[in-house]
Amino acid sequence: MVIFDKEYRTSQRKNLVKYIFDILDKTQCPNKIWAFIIKSLHFTLPIYLFFFVFILASKNLCIFCYLFLIFFLLLYIYLQGCFISSLEYKLYSKNFINIIDPYIMLFNYKITNDNRFYGTFTIAFIYFLVVSIVLFYRFQKKIE
Repeated sequence: MVIFDKEYRTSQRKNLVKYIFDILDKTQCPNKIWAFIIKSLHFTLPIYLFFFVFILASKNLCIFCYLFLIFFLLLYIYLQGCFISSLEYKLYSKNFINIIDPYIMLFNYKITNDNRFYGTFTIAFIYFLVVSIVLFYRFQKKIE
């Protein structure tokens, strides 16, 4: 099927990035500032969501956040990469640092697109495993 063809999925990511870029480009805010805003949210939102799920949220909000995260993980897999990182790069490519780069460097790997893809997937898997365990123990029903 065409929708599962690698080139098609990559082109869909590029089209999504172009669509968002065109919207942001029509605003008064410079691309450099948009890149900073998006990058800061990209770096911090997973941490905020983790603490939100771990401490603050009700069961329904936790499930919503979990489904939100699953949606973006599936989008990452389907699009063969992160459209948010691609958008950040398109907005401001100077001194580009990907969200996964510190982890790649921590483990002494070379920063390549393949290492970024698989590194992100590995970190996401660990993140989902921890969040799943937290949600299970936080909301399990006691057996009597």
